[in-house]
Amino acid sequence: MSHASTHQSPEEVAFGQHLNRLQGPLFGFVQGMIGDREHARDIVQDVFVDAWRLASRGAPPFANEEDEPGARRWLFHAAYWRAISVTRRARVIRWEPLDMSTESVHERYVEQRPFEDRVVEGEALRQALAALAAEDAACILLSVVQVMSSSEIAQVLGISPDAAKKRVSRAKQRLRAAYFALEARTTEEHPR
Repeated sequence: MSHASTHQSPEEVAFGQHLNRLQGPLFGFVQGMIGDREHARDIVQDVFVDAWRLASRGAPPFANEEDEPGARRWLFHAAYWRAISVTRRARVIRWEPLDMSTESVHERYVEQRPFEDRVVEGEALRQALAALAAEDAACILLSVVQVMSSSEIAQVLGISPDAAKKRVSRAKQRLRAAYFALEARTTEEHPR
């Protein structure tokens, strides 16, 4: 009876390392865009299957562990286009908590304010993000949550770095406008 070898090729090792480091952030990004946890898991799984096909052939950017930035851009680019496809079909984007690290940073800030204010503000932010077009939501998530540079965002979205800067700036303006419009509406409906 023979046992399969437990020795992994350099490509398999590099891929496993990319998977371990990038799985959480990629899932948070996709979930933030589409708002559905299970569907986000499916998309991330499909993206990693496609990436594994490249890695098993020794194709860049998965050929070695030293190109983690390239692997990160490739994974986010593939996930972005799959998520855009889903959101265009659904025409709905909902915001959900993105990952534990984001929540813990946020919790340190919000614990200083009364619970009622945090609930109202959190819901207004979710609604404002949901009101954005899929491309704007992606720009916000990549810039603010994933802390990507304009150059990285440009590579993920398949646009120039200047276009990425403009999109991020416009997306932030639209998010602010949507947030303040919701806040004003809430104040009108429920004066203190």
